Amino acid sequence: MFEWLYGDPVNGMLMTLAFFTFLILGRNLKLRQINKEKSAQTQAGEYNLPYANTSKTGSALQRLDARVKFICAIIAVFGAVALTRSEYAVIPIIVCVALVVIYARVSLKGYFKRLLYPIFIAIFVAVVQLFAGTHIVATIPYLGWNIYQEGITFAILIFARVLSAASILNLLITVTPMETLLDSLAWFRVPSVILDTTMLMYRYISVVSEERTRIYKAQQSRCGYTKSAGMLRKLGNYGTVGGMLLVKSFDRALKVGDAMVSRGYTGTSSLFSYSTKKMAKKDIAIGVVVVLAVVALLLANFGVI
Repeated sequence: MFEWLYGDPVNGMLMTLAFFTFLILGRNLKLRQINKEKSAQTQAGEYNLPYANTSKTGSALQRLDARVKFICAIIAVFGAVALTRSEYAVIPIIVCVALVVIYARVSLKGYFKRLLYPIFIAIFVAVVQLFAGTHIVATIPYLGWNIYQEGITFAILIFARVLSAASILNLLITVTPMETLLDSLAWFRVPSVILDTTMLMYRYISVVSEERTRIYKAQQSRCGYTKSAGMLRKLGNYGTVGGMLLVKSFDRALKVGDAMVSRGYTGTSSLFSYSTKKMAKKDIAIGVVVVLAVVALLLANFGVI
């Protein structure tokens, strides 16, 4: 920046003064904005109840008590898994997508992006079921593998079940921050070791992902994944990435553990705390409605109603 002074001193001085002036002004405006946000959050009571989003901002699902959302999600997941008819197993998927679009106010693209891996697992499990049954409907050419009608029906049901359960849990983590969710689990007396371990896992997922990207780009810069590289070489490079990730993850775990112990962490006290404040009656009513809806869906599935 100061090299401007060598060419045109007057212009260089003005540019340098203007740069530092706008830098100071920008910093003060940023600090003022941060102070306003903190004061607004304090007035809304967000620091008094960590597991319940009491802020007036955000969607209705985001303001709902995290404990109610957790209970409803667990009951809905077990209900979706217990369904025996595929046409009813699709209903939770439709409801979750509708809630994301109407009430969640979150990115629909990000919601479906989180479902990619569960979809792959559901497809793999469903494809395996195609080859079990008694009534043959098709045969795979050259392989001679028979596809059965019972296998197709059960594969569709398995796919719908897995996707329904994944959609429900995906909706839960979409509208509830992980820290808030773990705080709500502390209210249910979940052992502190499980909560702390889960939080550390969540914290270091992004770190491991960045490390994988760095190793992959290092191999890519050395022509490890070019068209001329054979399949065996590429598989070997992928194996190297996995091995290095395991070693680095183990080394990072030891360092983090030693750092926590050196700071007085013994594992007996949890990093999360819960409040004794009662749930709002409105949130409890919403939870009861959701539970009744799950029960009604199960009764309709089994032909009771």
